[in-house]
Amino acid sequence: MDEIKNNMADVTLLTVRQVADLLGVHVRSVWRMSQTGDIPAPVRLSERVVRWRLADLRVHLDRKAPGVRQ
Repeated sequence: MDEIKNNMADVTLLTVRQVADLLGVHVRSVWRMSQTGDIPAPVRLSERVVRWRLADLRVHLDRKAPGVRQ
């Protein structure tokens, strides 16, 4: 069952508000961080729908803070 949950996390897509909550920043900061390369680029699902992969954000955060685990 844990393996299924881990696989689901690999395909989980987050909205900009969810990413902001995860990082503890404002929504505008998420867009700015995305443009400057401070976080992984989002996936464009359609003209108006943009999401971030949770797995990409986790890898990025693990690289930025090695040794820090929750």
